[in-house]
Amino acid sequence: MTKPVSNPPIRAHPDRRMQKTDAPQPPSVPQRTPEQWRDLISERIEEAMREGKFDNLRGKGKPLNPAPEPYTPPEMQMANSLLKHNELTPAWIADRNVVLAAIEQFRKKVRNGASAHLIALAQSQPAEELIRIEQHWQKQLAVWREEILILNHRIEAQNFKQPVSFLEIIKLRIEDEMNRAKRE
Repeated sequence: MTKPVSNPPIRAHPDRRMQKTDAPQPPSVPQRTPEQWRDLISERIEEAMREGKFDNLRGKGKPLNPAPEPYTPPEMQMANSLLKHNELTPAWIADRNVVLAAIEQFRKKVRNGASAHLIALAQSQPAEELIRIEQHWQKQLAVWREEILILNHRIEAQNFKQPVSFLEIIKLRIEDEMNRAKRE
């Protein structure tokens, strides 16, 4: 009769202590595919939902706040958060909107003036009236050039205020604005 053989101790490297293999081993985790893991996770989430474990979460029914912006310094993230939650706008954005509105108002004035000039030219007959209309037009262009200088100073000041990562506002040129008015 032979005796059942018990597991003999395993010898490690000669300068290490001997280890026994009959010590209890932790239960092995079954090998799962990524799809099986997704199914398991989904099952656990659905089970927790049925049990009501998600019913008392803070902010339930509201959109999630995205992770902090990775390129914004932490102190600015807090400031931006305070502004957002109090429905306020950073000063540079409000100032930028004012400058953009002034540019649009100027462009509207140029469009209306150019349109009125073309209509006046089309309706005028005598040479004296054409000369008067052209003189008026040249005076109007001079006024607009002055307005563009003032607007460009505001644009320059605004471009220095806003963060570099935002596009700057392009300065105006009377020639470009006249071409824009003709196209519109």
